Amino acid sequence: MLILQASEGFLFVVDCDRGRILYVSESVSQVLNCSQMDLLGQSWFDILHPKDVAKVKEQLSSLDPCPRDRLIDAKTMLPVKTDIPQSLCRLCPGARRSFFCRMKLKSNNNQIKEESDTSSSSRSSTKRKSKLSVDHKYRVIQCTGYLKSWTPIKNEEQDSESEDNLTNHSSLVAIGRIPPNVLESNVPPSLDNHPNIRHVLFISRHSVDGKFLFIDQRATLVIGFLPQEMLGTSFYDYFHHEDIPALAESHKMVIQVPEKVTTQVYRFRCKDNTFIQLQSEWKAFKNPWTTDIEYIIAKNTVFL
Repeated sequence: MLILQASEGFLFVVDCDRGRILYVSESVSQVLNCSQMDLLGQSWFDILHPKDVAKVKEQLSSLDPCPRDRLIDAKTMLPVKTDIPQSLCRLCPGARRSFFCRMKLKSNNNQIKEESDTSSSSRSSTKRKSKLSVDHKYRVIQCTGYLKSWTPIKNEEQDSESEDNLTNHSSLVAIGRIPPNVLESNVPPSLDNHPNIRHVLFISRHSVDGKFLFIDQRATLVIGFLPQEMLGTSFYDYFHHEDIPALAESHKMVIQVPEKVTTQVYRFRCKDNTFIQLQSEWKAFKNPWTTDIEYIIAKNTVFL
């Protein structure tokens, strides 16, 4: 209970095989505006955004019966062997999970009416309303937990034919919470020559033509887009039109030279159609056998 209060979220347990919600804490009403009884026994996939179902199914699969964290030696860059006692594996036979998804938000007509009536009272209210208008039927939830497997207890009435169905049960045990908005959070300023500037770093990987192949989940806390929303789209779709010529030159340069290319500070479009200041360090990775460019790695720094 103390963990839920500290995280301002809700605890839930989902069956990995069918996606059925086995348990959800009462605090879900504060996040999704629905009661505990509304969700118990329901399919989790029914309340997920359709475009997030495939991503969530990936998180529910690949259960490792005895997970081992792969530690890398900083000097040799080789994996370090770690021995985990079998007793520990039996106690926690799962794998950690952390991902973002969109869950259906139960409409609250009174709350919506109240927000619309007071939206003209101040600029801050207008800004708050514009942020809420993005995917107003769904709410972005950060899920953090682990996969858990167990062997159910067989009842005396069950016959031998059902024995096989009792062996491979697994579920996701996680806490869901609204991710913090980094742009509005009260993070202590950095102790440098620019005390009013804060930095957020996230990594992305792109094809040669600039399409997103991978993006760090930390980006969601700043730009609002989920990783699965951006995969396959071009980074030119998010650049401010006035910054595209200079960024196109940097893009051309990173393909031609082996060194890292640092872009100018440019404007990047967020999900609520506002722009943030970003600076990227691009580096092309070439296949050592064919010398063809496999992808472009981008280290992106957000200036807050």
